[in-house]
Amino acid sequence: MIDLTISIVNAGSRDVLLTCLESLHQSMHGDITVEVVVLDNASEDGSVDSVRQRFPGVAVIAQGFRAGFAANHNRVIRATSGRYILLVNPDTFSEDWSLARLVSELDGNPRIGALGPRLVYPDGRPQASAWRFPTPATCVLGLLTWGRAGITQSATRRPRRVDWLMGSALMLRREAVEEIGLFDEGFFLYFEEVDLCLRLHRAGWELRYLPEVTVVHHKGELSGYVPQRRINEWWRGQHRYWRKHHSAVGARVAAVAIGARYAVAAVRGFARNETARAELMRLHARNAWTVQGPGLRELADDWNSSLGLGEHGGTATQATTAGRPRRRLS
Repeated sequence: MIDLTISIVNAGSRDVLLTCLESLHQSMHGDITVEVVVLDNASEDGSVDSVRQRFPGVAVIAQGFRAGFAANHNRVIRATSGRYILLVNPDTFSEDWSLARLVSELDGNPRIGALGPRLVYPDGRPQASAWRFPTPATCVLGLLTWGRAGITQSATRRPRRVDWLMGSALMLRREAVEEIGLFDEGFFLYFEEVDLCLRLHRAGWELRYLPEVTVVHHKGELSGYVPQRRINEWWRGQHRYWRKHHSAVGARVAAVAIGARYAVAAVRGFARNETARAELMRLHARNAWTVQGPGLRELADDWNSSLGLGEHGGTATQATTAGRPRRRLS
């Protein structure tokens, strides 16, 4: 039986992907069995060939169409069998992923449904990676305290129970995910992991932050080249989350509270002549009321349409490396 499936979704990020795989390769020690799967989201930078050449032990799904985070990871989850699933962004790496430690934490705590490591920026600064659920109440609290009270749950070096964990490096118990259902594919990018964590929480599963394992995350690099579309997609996901789990009034209260914080930040930015940042804050504040303009989903749909593919890539091709999953990457 495979202990751990590592699922990596790549979208035109060959160089950081290879760095990520190399760091995983260096961390492959211990008595656990691991299968590593890279789903390539129709990249055009030679990612597929590079992975196959450098890491022949990695299974590659060469997807001929572009889909979102939820749909892509669901595809990997359905195609694999590991007792645990580690979702890994290609823009992450670690000096030691401590894979055996992550597995032992779940083995020793059978009610943990999801586990997240400590995330840091490339310069070593801590990166927030666990939070309270964005309920209307916590959104109002964030406004009143400018986000300084009771929201972020990862500002500690001790393991703790948390509400939700960032999907950039997120370990899931397959049994728990199969019980509550996979990612909601109505989310294209952003808030799909919040939704999953809430469903785990409601089903009685624990979510745990484990800061003794540290992962470097180049946050925002893979989608930062289209900031307005990224902001639109972020708010589309957030509004969908609120509509799904809260009343219409609650959803509006939450949106207004967060939007007000962005509006204040925009005013301050313009006053300080920080025009670029202020404009981004203004876009956030505007989208708190209603998402205006296309997001990242439309970019994918346009690309698929240009090749005569449907929304889910009706003529997509799939290829995987031959052979059994291995504990070593090469």
